[in-house]
Amino acid sequence: MENFCKVSIIAFFVLASGVFLSSPTQAIRTSEQDFGLALEPSSDNGDDIIPIELSHYLRECLKKIGEECGSIFFTRIFIGKKNVIPAGCCQKLLDMGEECHYTITETVISRPEFTANATLYETRAVDVWNKCSQ
Repeated sequence: MENFCKVSIIAFFVLASGVFLSSPTQAIRTSEQDFGLALEPSSDNGDDIIPIELSHYLRECLKKIGEECGSIFFTRIFIGKKNVIPAGCCQKLLDMGEECHYTITETVISRPEFTANATLYETRAVDVWNKCSQ
């Protein structure tokens, strides 16, 4: 479970930094004793590569939310940790907008390592949005 958490957090930071969005076929490696995360298409035909228009849109969304808040939301939605969401992060989420929030969530879910629990992640994303919009 700890390795899954590490991979998930690294996956988020890769998403947030735009590496995944701008070049999905690029391989990302951390230290040898840690783990490797190859961001390549899961199929030979490249169907899961993010279209350039969506890539730009997601990059703009991620800029609005920032790395710190993005990490908090990612941990809550994709790892299930009931971490406290600071009011400032909720405000950033609301400022970013509901469409960005769900588009980011669906994009992460579209990756093969997340598709198996799509319904759970979608439910958590709705819960996060509802908590912040109260």
